[in-house]
Amino acid sequence: MIKRIAIVFLLTCSLFGQTSYYSTYGFGLPSPAISARYLALGQTGIAIPDSISLNVSNPALWDGFMTTSVQGQMGVSSFSTSSDLPGATLSQFLGFSFKFPIGKDAGFAMGIIPYSRMKGEISYNDSIDFYGEPVRYSSDVDVEGGISEFFLGGGYRIGERLSLGLKTRLFFGSYLTRMATDVLDDGSVNTYYRKYVVVEGSQLELGAYWISLNRKLELGATYTQNLNFDYYRYYDYYFGDDTTTDVQSLKFPTTFQFGVRRKLGEALAFSADFAYSMVSTSLFEDFSVINTSSTQDPFCVGIGLEKQPAIKVNASYWQKMAFRAGAFYKTEAIYQSGKLSETGISFGVGVPFNHYSNRIDLAVVASIRDGFLSETIGKEKLLSFYASVTTGELWFKRFKRF
Repeated sequence: MIKRIAIVFLLTCSLFGQTSYYSTYGFGLPSPAISARYLALGQTGIAIPDSISLNVSNPALWDGFMTTSVQGQMGVSSFSTSSDLPGATLSQFLGFSFKFPIGKDAGFAMGIIPYSRMKGEISYNDSIDFYGEPVRYSSDVDVEGGISEFFLGGGYRIGERLSLGLKTRLFFGSYLTRMATDVLDDGSVNTYYRKYVVVEGSQLELGAYWISLNRKLELGATYTQNLNFDYYRYYDYYFGDDTTTDVQSLKFPTTFQFGVRRKLGEALAFSADFAYSMVSTSLFEDFSVINTSSTQDPFCVGIGLEKQPAIKVNASYWQKMAFRAGAFYKTEAIYQSGKLSETGISFGVGVPFNHYSNRIDLAVVASIRDGFLSETIGKEKLLSFYASVTTGELWFKRFKRF
């Protein structure tokens, strides 16, 4: 039945109120949980330290914090298609985090962020053969859910130019699928079922950061290793007893990331990142909510340019602002008779306040998503706005007397 739904979906379905027509595949589409600063820089940040806000991309950067701070992020994203199918707008809370320094060479951080989100509705018509006579029926299927991540870890500066970090990532989430079927299309619901899929897992991430002697070149790298990832299903049928399935394991992707940052003068810096994930070919083979999908090894490449704020007491309002721009190209792990890719550009600003211990970061991202549904829906055009706020004070910080 699920396979038949997937086929009919490609040909005749209607979808409403979701983040993308591709969001019902795999685990759903990834959530942009990195700070608005790095979203504005073409999704780069592996080699960009930040003493005010927390850079969740690399735990090796979690040392030498100036402040103890809390930060949170919101986003609004809308998409339209190049066909006559409708688009949608979605507002998201993109998590929060907390950090504090441990001496001058170490730091600790923790937080909760979304990893992926799935939301969509499908309506379709079909028929089955009943003693030689076709019996028509219609079904409405909707799905929502996703995976979130709780992380904690720390970084340590082992020298003036080298830092290492360690982060533990704990995943948790669930998906709910509901299907109501009207036999003979008489306006009444004749049968339905609900399916819950519960997921949980963990990963370990190692990070490294290096800065050159003249402090103009910075390099960063991370390696993420899967520890375990399990899921189980729970069914609630219209007829018959409720059933569950045994816990089953999935091989979560292993990811490598590398980044570089080059300072161009006193206030300008260029950054570039590359990320690559190795995905098991059977990752989505047994895990499906509405649509089954194959896999491919995804990658992401991005570049960014940032004009940093002036650190002066008498600096003007505009001199205190940071201005950012970037571009990126990435592919996703889901694959269905073709890949799924996204190409975009980004812009943003950063506004520090309260004597440079707090900051508001804003980002605008415009992109085009193209993939295996392009013959049916065309290309998806996305426009997203993000706002990240960091508030902090000088806690746990020692100062020398002169």
